[in-house]
Amino acid sequence: MGEYDPYQLIDEVETLLTARGLTPERVPGRGGDRLAGAGRLLRGFGLEPRMAPEDAFDLGVPFQGRINQD
Repeated sequence: MGEYDPYQLIDEVETLLTARGLTPERVPGRGGDRLAGAGRLLRGFGLEPRMAPEDAFDLGVPFQGRINQD
């Protein structure tokens, strides 16, 4: 099992969507959704999201997400 930075994945997806002619927008207050989605996608591919220690305690992530480690 490898590791990958979920923030880098979010940036890369945003770049891909822009290249495909879409206009993605980082909606304020939805950072937890982006991070949870990136983490779930990485785990779905058998990779562990690499997190900075201070991000492991992100209180902006919904409680249910923290329980499921998403």
